[in-house]
Amino acid sequence: MKKNILWCSAIFLLTACSLTEGNLQQWMDNAQAEAKSKVRQPQIPTISKSPEYVDPVINGLNIFDPKRLRVNQQSGINAPNPDRPKEILENFSLESLRYVGSIKRGGQVSAFVEAGGHTYTVRVGNYLGQNYGQITAITPDKLILSEVTEDSYGAWQRRTAELELNTTPDASNQSKPN
Repeated sequence: MKKNILWCSAIFLLTACSLTEGNLQQWMDNAQAEAKSKVRQPQIPTISKSPEYVDPVINGLNIFDPKRLRVNQQSGINAPNPDRPKEILENFSLESLRYVGSIKRGGQVSAFVEAGGHTYTVRVGNYLGQNYGQITAITPDKLILSEVTEDSYGAWQRRTAELELNTTPDASNQSKPN
């Protein structure tokens, strides 16, 4: 009896697993037809021609002019000394410095300049300001400086600037380039 049950179950399993390809093939054909009908052909985008680049016409100063670049590499007549150690007051703009007084001792005049909440003593020959300003004269009412600035062509120009006496505690300096 065990053999009969085993044979019956084997036959039953084999008949249950028989291929019914008709339904499967029909379902595959339907799915493929539906997939084809849903796919749209891609639209090729239209590419517009990019505008043509035209170099701008340069009127006046050209920052990439080779002549200007060569001049800038040369030291020039009035060029400041790049090897000179900078003084503390060269870190401040001339507008932020205040000339607050002077003193004459033993024939030598010293001036007091206030910057960043501190007062510094300077003499003729000291440097101050960010334009390589060197003190050329100290008077009771102003400091006279000789500044060196670079023009647009790379040449160094000397100009005179003044730092006037400022006795008001909170007012900023009104320096005058000459």
